[in-house]
Amino acid sequence: MRYCCKLHLLMLLLLALLGACTPTRPAADLTITGRGCATTSFLLPAEHEPTITVENQAAERMVFTIPTMNRWVALGQGERADFELPRYIMGSFDFFCLSEADHTTLSGGNPFLCALEPAQLAPVARSAGTFKIAQHNRIQEVLQPTMPPAP
Repeated sequence: MRYCCKLHLLMLLLLALLGACTPTRPAADLTITGRGCATTSFLLPAEHEPTITVENQAAERMVFTIPTMNRWVALGQGERADFELPRYIMGSFDFFCLSEADHTTLSGGNPFLCALEPAQLAPVARSAGTFKIAQHNRIQEVLQPTMPPAP
C-alpha cells in the first residue's frame, strides 16, 4: 500500500514538473477582442522585424487590416497569425479591427479584394487606431548589399 501511494505521489510530482517546464507562448503583438483591437496605437520599433503577431480572442472571426498597405488577415476564435508588413516602409498608418462578416460585406464577398479604403472601414470597424513603424535603416540592405565572399 505504501509503495502504491509513493508511486502515485511521484507521478503527480513529475506531472507538475513537466507542466512547469512547458514553454509558454509569447504574448501577441496585437490582440483582437469582441470590441476590436485591444489597443488604439501601436509602435513597431526600428530593431523589430517587419512582422507582428496578431491574436483573436473574440468569440467570432475577426479581421485586422491596414488598408493603405492593402493588407489584412482574418482570424478565427483563438487563432494567431503573423502579419507581414512591407520591409522598407516607415511612418504612421491607420488600422482597423472588424468582424469578418462586416469585412466580407464591404468587399462584396470577394476574398481577394483588399483595397478597402479607411472611409469605408471606419463606420463598421469595432475599433481603429494608428500603427507607427519607427524610422529604421533596412533600406541599406538594398542600397549596400553584402557581397558574398570571393571563391
